[in-house]
Amino acid sequence: MFVPIVRKIIKSNDVFVERALPAKGDLVASVGESIEPFTKLGMTKVSHGKIPLNKGFKMAKGKTLGSYFYTGDTLGRVKRKRIIAPFDGQLVEKDNSFVFQQEKKDFWLLGGVWGDVTNVIEGVSALVKTQTLDIHLAVCTPNSYSGELIVFPNLSELLEMQYLEKFSKDSFGKVIYVGNYVSVDLVRKAAQLGVAGLVGGSIDRHAFVECKKANMFVGGISGFGMIPTPSYIFDVLKGVSSRYVFLQGEKQVLRIPARERFAESEVKTSKYTMQLRKLRKNLLVQVFEKPHFGWVGKVYSITGDEIHVILDGEDDPVKIKIPNIISLE
Repeated sequence: MFVPIVRKIIKSNDVFVERALPAKGDLVASVGESIEPFTKLGMTKVSHGKIPLNKGFKMAKGKTLGSYFYTGDTLGRVKRKRIIAPFDGQLVEKDNSFVFQQEKKDFWLLGGVWGDVTNVIEGVSALVKTQTLDIHLAVCTPNSYSGELIVFPNLSELLEMQYLEKFSKDSFGKVIYVGNYVSVDLVRKAAQLGVAGLVGGSIDRHAFVECKKANMFVGGISGFGMIPTPSYIFDVLKGVSSRYVFLQGEKQVLRIPARERFAESEVKTSKYTMQLRKLRKNLLVQVFEKPHFGWVGKVYSITGDEIHVILDGEDDPVKIKIPNIISLE
């Protein structure tokens, strides 16, 4: 009995990554230069943070358009809910609604990767050749973003919210792996804090819509619903917390820079192998049969066209029928 093979993690060498200033400025990178994630490539001045405010927003007493707010000040309220400034900035009006905009300040473009600069557009961007590890996202919004990754433990939905609030002072502009499940409440809180992107094991469909409205990236490793993150993928994520990463919506990947080139035997070119693998005990698989659609586990036993799989975090095997299963790498 044979099943298709799909790669959720792809290692690549000779990947080209463009590092661009958000506005034209002073680029100091030069062709042939070897860089690291914290190498300064250039600088410009920019208002990087913009927080759209609900149409029901009422400004704090004594404040007007253009008023300056410090981090932690009360901007106003939406009904009874107090809205706090996540950074220093001003209230402006755009398209008949309020936007809280961060004050312009020096923005240093960092390398973000280990590699060599191969091309430079003066005052704009540098092209870097590097090596990356890509994690395939089963579902995600089409926008793209790059930033520092914060990895939370795989927690219950309630504790995920508590962790987000704990890190609220240091979450603006960050990419956060929130755990097994991205909920609507979590998305709304993250949008208020200026989080740039959320990644989880799976996504609530309504949360997906909320992220698109807020122009915030969200990606689900295993799909929609309530599907836990595969343990072998979480092991990779927790090892790269605080590293600069790239979210590429069109390619459906979370791209993680690697320090060293990979051995040629590790390098892969695509998530689809166009190959089949013989089903056997202990094979890592993903199932596509309710009520465990999208879950990952290991084959426990094979009897005819029925397969018993022990899912991640579970003790007892569940029965799955061919062809509702694929092999993972």
